[in-house]
Amino acid sequence: QQFCPHDFLVCKDIEYPYKYYNALNTRNENQLLPKHTHLVRQKRAWITAPVALREGEDLSKKNPIAKIHSDIAEERGLKITYKYTGKGITEPPFGIFVFNPSTGELNVTSILDREETPYFLLMGYALDEKGNNLEKPLELRIKVLDINDNEPVFTQEVFTGSVEELSAAHTLVMKITAIDADEPNTMNSKVSYRIVSQEPAYPPVFYLNKDTGEIYTTSITLDREEHSSYSLTVEARDGNGQITDKPVKQAQVQIRILDVNDNIPVTENEMYEGTIEENQVNVEVMRIKVTDADEIGSDNWLANFTFASGNEGGYFHIETDAQTNEGIVTLIKVSHECSKLGWNKLLLERI
Repeated sequence: QQFCPHDFLVCKDIEYPYKYYNALNTRNENQLLPKHTHLVRQKRAWITAPVALREGEDLSKKNPIAKIHSDIAEERGLKITYKYTGKGITEPPFGIFVFNPSTGELNVTSILDREETPYFLLMGYALDEKGNNLEKPLELRIKVLDINDNEPVFTQEVFTGSVEELSAAHTLVMKITAIDADEPNTMNSKVSYRIVSQEPAYPPVFYLNKDTGEIYTTSITLDREEHSSYSLTVEARDGNGQITDKPVKQAQVQIRILDVNDNIPVTENEMYEGTIEENQVNVEVMRIKVTDADEIGSDNWLANFTFASGNEGGYFHIETDAQTNEGIVTLIKVSHECSKLGWNKLLLERI
């Protein structure tokens, strides 16, 4: 089709027959209209954009923060009342927002706290005089923007962990945790960790990853026989650890050094002598005392005694006293030759 310079198209609204929209053609004389050109009536804008409000501020100067409006009143000649429901109005926390039922304006009346309510979802309504909905209920989302108003807090006052002695450098010992109530995964909630002190103080045998809270061993060898435990004082700071006027929380870390079997039992004497009465069996002949620097009472500390020589006839038995770690030598059978028997060497083995 072709349009004359002064042709126009009349569109009639089926729902509202008294309304007309005229589209006057003033271009493309004697040319086809582009295929992508459409003459369409614009729908009413019964929508609203999301709202973002910052916590901790006086927002009264931003009022009204939102407004809903329906042009159906002009179309039908009706009186409209606007209404909002949701958190901050009809649900706790109450008294955050107020609205004007005549204009649809929404005002904020309180200072917001994101940690208490991170967002509000309100429903807006356009009602006739009988309270019937003239429009589909409208969602209004209000996001509360975070400010850095919280400091990190440790999840425990005392953290406990353990690591074996002689562990390689950079061995993961444990992890400590502090949380910040500000918005997750932002700089406001970032936590930086630091070791304040170590006891015993020297040498420094642990280091702390400032970003993750993981505690590792340094290159200095841990020796349980020298120090069986360490106590750390740690702190958690806001952000990258910069000094601010915010309170700094501290916690204690107790690390136990676990024993490994790195020591051998040593006898107090090179030679032991004992006597027994003739023709007695199952009697204790002597006790052989040893010392072992490994953890007392552990399997690493417990000695194992065997005869290296001198007991080929099997007249004697030796076992370990688990309480004292002594070797108990007992005569278990008698022979006329027993008085001639003896032993000249003991082999001590670790379990």
